[in-house]
Amino acid sequence: MSSEATFRSDDAIEATVSEVIDAINRSDTDHAYKLADAAIRQGAQQPALYNARAIWFAERSRYREALADFECTRAFSPRDPALLNAIGSCLLNLKRPQQAVVAFDTALSVAPDFVAAHCNRAAALNALGEIEAAQQSLERAVTLQPDHVDALLALAALLLSRGRREEARTYAERALALDPGHPSPITILATVDMQQKNFASAEQRLRAGLKDERLKGQERLSAQGLLADALDRQERASDAFQAYASINEELHRQHAPTFAVGRAIDNVRGLTAYFEQSVPWKASPPMVPGEHDKPAGHVFLVGFMRSGTTLLESILASTPQIVALDEHDALRDAAKKFLNGDAGVSRLATLDSVELARWRDEYWRSIRAVGVDVSGKILLDKLPFHSIKLPLIARLFPDAKVIFALRDPRDVVLSAFRNRFAVSTDSFEFLRLEDCARYYAAVMQLSELYWSKLPLNLRGHRYEDLMKDFDATVQAVCGFIGIPWNESMREFSEGVRAIDIRSVSAAQVRQGLYGGAVGQWRRYERELAPVLPILQPWVQRFGYPAR
Repeated sequence: MSSEATFRSDDAIEATVSEVIDAINRSDTDHAYKLADAAIRQGAQQPALYNARAIWFAERSRYREALADFECTRAFSPRDPALLNAIGSCLLNLKRPQQAVVAFDTALSVAPDFVAAHCNRAAALNALGEIEAAQQSLERAVTLQPDHVDALLALAALLLSRGRREEARTYAERALALDPGHPSPITILATVDMQQKNFASAEQRLRAGLKDERLKGQERLSAQGLLADALDRQERASDAFQAYASINEELHRQHAPTFAVGRAIDNVRGLTAYFEQSVPWKASPPMVPGEHDKPAGHVFLVGFMRSGTTLLESILASTPQIVALDEHDALRDAAKKFLNGDAGVSRLATLDSVELARWRDEYWRSIRAVGVDVSGKILLDKLPFHSIKLPLIARLFPDAKVIFALRDPRDVVLSAFRNRFAVSTDSFEFLRLEDCARYYAAVMQLSELYWSKLPLNLRGHRYEDLMKDFDATVQAVCGFIGIPWNESMREFSEGVRAIDIRSVSAAQVRQGLYGGAVGQWRRYERELAPVLPILQPWVQRFGYPAR
């Protein structure tokens, strides 16, 4: 049938819409999509058709297309709360949480008791770091519907992330009572057990939960990771290592199509080759007087993942003089422009004052976008792999101070291999032990070159020194930054509960100093044996004992 003949009458459109709605009600979204897509392509303009196609896109994580169709539907019903909630969910999945909050707020202005919108609003606020507001949204959802299992679980998880274990346990147990055997509350309760050192109980819960087929995807991998941690805490190193390796191999299989080409280590090696031939860089010209958004001071905290950067950040951020920018890459665009090939690096080395000021503006714009106010404060920009971006820091921020975090390379690599990071270009390198060790060695080799070739105001910070003599080590860092030592810094873990720390280290940092992390590699010496020769030069160079 030709497109001209398809929708000559309202009756034909109504019949198609009716069939689409019937398919949606039968959960046959494939059939609904086919009908709706064909009708839209042939000129039909009906909200039910756009809505059906949007649902199909959203089910397949095609959120950009889903959002476009939901917005078309909104033209017919601008204040439909269910539609606004769907739009907000797409925006949240597209990592546009500020816009998502607006959509959820609009939905709730129409339907204040809309529980799903309260839950989704909490997720968006959490993504923005507005933890207290997120908690209030979830508490409102639970008040409105006390038997809403997803709201109870989300609230339990958020409370757990804030170190409020007993409250988290209460909400998780309520969810479990409503849905016995549900794996998610089991995982939360197992995490509480782990934090309270009830490792055998955690193992028992997790093994039971992992038998449930409802535990899928990332949630299953998280539970498997917790089980590996429980085995580790029970001194069952061989079993734990096998569990970590199994999880990582599954993640490697899933993400290799995305990250196995154009790998992070290849970029690091390319930068190394460039700087091996480079002459030392001259200092950048002074910053232009009157540039806006300058803080009272600027510090970059870099190194390698699992080197203690989150711990030091938390200690320093407990003082009123410092505002922390935690794990937000405000140099991302500049790195793409200048650190992906010799031509870009050469151009970076010769940028004039006008271009330098423009890229500084981009940096500050990115910081404003996440709601960080630096006025009158020292900005602490903590992102471990900014160590790879030190040429940008040297050129754009010649007055900035750089703290380079160090830790025993064997502990660093073991910890990076064992932790469950969101898989990215960098963390993909952690999924296989040898890859992780080689990436560590490559980053350290590049860092040493930077130290010799770039004009940096840089200080090393050793994790083990902090464990051995907290006061003296922190006092030295404070002296470098230019802030006074305060004895209240010893109570840093209390302050962490009130601020947004997004690193995977946050839960551990909230428990205070943990000296047991020093020398953990010895328990896994047999499993680490294949990579110890790769790490040994750095063990020796950084002055760590051979055994």
